[in-house]
Amino acid sequence: MKLFLQLWWVILGFALLTISVWAGEDVPPARMATFKRGVSIAHWLAKVYDPAGPGGPWFGESDIKWIAAQGFDHIRFPVDPRLYWRTEGTLDEAKLVPLVRALHWTCEQGLGAVIDLHFLPGGVFDKNNQDPVIFTDPKAQAEAAAFLKTFAQRFIAAGPYLRIELLNEPMAPRPEQLNELNAVLIAAVRAVDQTRVLYVTSNLSSTFVTLPELKIPADPYVAIVLHYDEPPVFTHQRASWKQCPPDMPLVEFPGRVPDLRKLFPPEHFAYQASLTELTLADIETAFARAEAWLKEHAPGKEIYLGEFGVYEAAPDQSRRNYIRAVSQAAATRGWGWAIWSYNASMAVRAPDGKATPVLEGLFPSPAP
Repeated sequence: MKLFLQLWWVILGFALLTISVWAGEDVPPARMATFKRGVSIAHWLAKVYDPAGPGGPWFGESDIKWIAAQGFDHIRFPVDPRLYWRTEGTLDEAKLVPLVRALHWTCEQGLGAVIDLHFLPGGVFDKNNQDPVIFTDPKAQAEAAAFLKTFAQRFIAAGPYLRIELLNEPMAPRPEQLNELNAVLIAAVRAVDQTRVLYVTSNLSSTFVTLPELKIPADPYVAIVLHYDEPPVFTHQRASWKQCPPDMPLVEFPGRVPDLRKLFPPEHFAYQASLTELTLADIETAFARAEAWLKEHAPGKEIYLGEFGVYEAAPDQSRRNYIRAVSQAAATRGWGWAIWSYNASMAVRAPDGKATPVLEGLFPSPAP
């Protein structure tokens, strides 16, 4: 009987520890991740196409170990918070389990984590199906703020390895509306957590071009995230979601764009880019211009290149050339970056587990 009771207490203690870990109340000691070299996990917790649904078994602890072995220092997790948010204003803990488990494994590997709020309760941030109501409706903004406050409280015990990206590629009708929404969302988090690093972004899909319209928060724990996918005639060549045919002539980088005018309407980016030269200098110029503005208007602010990548249809060596140029343009300026993505059509890892040209562009000599 005594032995039985001892065994019972051991089992009970282990169960309580497990519950505590997955509740986020007992995570491994946080190491200070640098957030300089990251990778996004596409279509796992947001915009999911897997029949198994969000948090499918195709991504797990072994994938996180592989990511750490390549030289990445953080993981960006695009999530859809609407999956977690109940109508009564609480979080669905059961649906949070895949994210919490992944954060635990990420922390165990000494990696940082960025939770990218790809959507928000109260708003839709799909580039091709965006509802601007959250930028104008106080009720929608209040719902988004309520979620963020609850979400921030849920992860209050997590160390500095965890950061939150407040909006993904917003498309506000007017730039001041985005600035106002940023202020609402920041205030919601700060009501419960004053030191969590938060990322704000520029309007019209987080582009460099709209950066001058962004009102820079004075909050010392707010950083700036930008995305870069220029020129789309190269980065998205043959991509069906960009209305590109699968047999369009390949575009090299660096190189001269073929004459594509017979294949596209005049308003399409491929038509407009026809016969132009794509050069390394184009990338350097874009980054230098953004850097100059940031030095004047946001001195000392941390800058994060949250997304860049190349569709798999592009020639292999051109993919290496482009990825190397963009990642170096960010790194030489002290910006962190996160490649899009670990998987899918812009992957750093092929379905057979091997490195792709994208990974080889990031790390010319990747770990085996």
